[in-house]
Amino acid sequence: MAPIFAASGQERSVDFAWSKMINASGYHLRISRNPYFSSLERDLKLEKAETKVSGLTEGAYYWSVQSYDAESKESVPSETDRFTILPRGSSAQSAMTLVLEPFVQHGHVIEVLGKTDPNARVMVNNREAPQIESDGSFRCFTPELPIGETVITVTAQNAVGGFNTQHRTVVIQ
Repeated sequence: MAPIFAASGQERSVDFAWSKMINASGYHLRISRNPYFSSLERDLKLEKAETKVSGLTEGAYYWSVQSYDAESKESVPSETDRFTILPRGSSAQSAMTLVLEPFVQHGHVIEVLGKTDPNARVMVNNREAPQIESDGSFRCFTPELPIGETVITVTAQNAVGGFNTQHRTVVIQ
């Protein structure tokens, strides 16, 4: 779910991997620009539980995989995952402000508060922060997190490709 950075305007290859299934003859990987898979960027039949896909450009993508047996019967699709390919700016562009305040835990939900450059875009675990104030301050909530350790990745990006990413580990008990 962490953003994948590529030089602006260039294609990027992305590594995919998932758990092997017993009795699987192969896997059906689908990659789309929308979570409904109504149009596909890639539709691949694979023998292994991993692959590298090249030729993906900037933007958000969704992916799902199914296993199939010797009779080509497919399993139910996996949960849909999302990733985003973002442009990487030059080092001068990359010097963006991203200040995170201490996270606030509300049960299994984490409140993320911080401040970045005005007009920046903020992603928290690959979900866009719904509102950024004119001074660059933001506040958003994660979905419910499972018990245990989770890494929260916060990325701020501006219109010219500058970015700043920070990772914080939280423990839900």
